Amino acid sequence: MEILNATGQFAWKLLLGSVFVFGGAYIMQQSLDLHFLDSTFVPLCILLYLVTVFAYAVSYLGIHSNPELGVYAILGGVMIKMLVSLGIFMVFLYGFKVENKVLLGLNFFCIYLLMSCFEVIILLRNLRRKIK
Repeated sequence: MEILNATGQFAWKLLLGSVFVFGGAYIMQQSLDLHFLDSTFVPLCILLYLVTVFAYAVSYLGIHSNPELGVYAILGGVMIKMLVSLGIFMVFLYGFKVENKVLLGLNFFCIYLLMSCFEVIILLRNLRRKIK
């Protein structure tokens, strides 16, 4: 039950941060009449959000079960997230009609890196509390 509570808290924090950062980018694009977001930006954000929450749950479960092996749990969660995210990227790249493939790639890696950074920061904080 504790894992559901921790994952729920992480999901809300990630959702608020994602809406703030990516919503700000979307509003900035609309107001400045620039084109730096692809048409698949919103579905890509939603799918990577779900993958990040799942990877966090896997990593948190590993940290909670054995704190000494917590680093390996974090690495396992990050690897699962990376492989699933790259699969999603390939589906978007080759499965759908994309206007600009470079723009899609840049959007994907920006979303992926920001969500991964947030996930790892929260996981390392949890690991530090577990070890003490």
